[in-house]
Amino acid sequence: MGSLFAVIYRELREIVRRPLYIISSLGVMVFVVVFFTTFLDDGLPQQQPVGVIDHDHSTFSRTVIQEVACSQSVRLVGEYANFTEAREAMQRGEIYVFFEMPEGLYDDLAAQRQPSITIYSAHGLMVGSMLAYKQLRTVLTVVCGGAQRQALRARGLTDSQIMTLIQPVVLDQHPLGNPWTSYAVYLLTTILPGILGMMITLLSVFTITREIKRHTSHRWVETANGSVTTAIIGKLLPYTFYFTILGIALNLFMFKIMRWPMNGQFWFQNLALMCYLYAMQATAVTIVGFVPQSKVAISITSLFTVLSISLSGFTYPVDSMYPAFQALSNLAPLRHYYLITVNQTLLGLPIKESLAEIGKLMIFWIVPVFFNPRLKKAFVDYAFPD
Repeated sequence: MGSLFAVIYRELREIVRRPLYIISSLGVMVFVVVFFTTFLDDGLPQQQPVGVIDHDHSTFSRTVIQEVACSQSVRLVGEYANFTEAREAMQRGEIYVFFEMPEGLYDDLAAQRQPSITIYSAHGLMVGSMLAYKQLRTVLTVVCGGAQRQALRARGLTDSQIMTLIQPVVLDQHPLGNPWTSYAVYLLTTILPGILGMMITLLSVFTITREIKRHTSHRWVETANGSVTTAIIGKLLPYTFYFTILGIALNLFMFKIMRWPMNGQFWFQNLALMCYLYAMQATAVTIVGFVPQSKVAISITSLFTVLSISLSGFTYPVDSMYPAFQALSNLAPLRHYYLITVNQTLLGLPIKESLAEIGKLMIFWIVPVFFNPRLKKAFVDYAFPD
């Protein structure tokens, strides 16, 4: 214990002498939280820019344009004479989606000949274009349904008969856990901890490899009485304590101040976050043990942390990935923390349903032990020059 406290004291002096990394990590976290919560303040992006090509120039087509212009979810930027003009506007980034109404649209609709309104979207802007496409399609469906109702009513059908033809099945939707279908709840409860885990991993790799690069690692191990495990734990504990406080503050902000859904146990969510952060630190030690060179280790860490966000499954289902990527997703601690977050915040499942994922996070803590001999060579013998 004396050696452990000696290493902790040594690292605290280094932090006091160079507080830039601690202060910058706090600044980055505050900026990220403010940016994302402001960006998704309405739950999901609103007023996506769209355009229209009107070849019909009928009363009905003007009604469609007016309804789109009055919609809260999309913003009608302009009307274009032909496809080329609209495509060029999309390429300039002025609009994400545009729709084209053909000539004779209302006549075909009145005669029940099923006219087509073509919607074009820019998949280069995946999120914006897909949201605009979905919202625009909803508006057009409602407007065309109203026109169809008028045509059927003119033929003498009652409202109940008309609704049976227009909408044979009525869907009564009740989204569980997130009734507002807010993108902030779905995305930020994983993105923000993911960025926090990225910072603690990069900072851990940097502080360890800095000792090797400055040729002070042998004195560091001597302070730990020759124990590599004691040296690493003592060096990382101050950062562990700091990022634990930062993580709990993040959870308090998300689930208490912002009042995002927490249908499970808040204390268990904090416990899961701590296990996740410690797993990310252990991953940092594993990376250094695998590649004890500063530049290479930091590069690998950057790549790993970015890929772990993609492989966690909160933006794209892991079950739909290739089998190789499904297996790789288990190597990302964020994947297991994401599953716990879903169980606790959205589904409100019993704690026992998440214990397996807690156990998987704890496995990451053990892995660095197998790299102790290689780490000792790097720290004491400098067998792996930077």
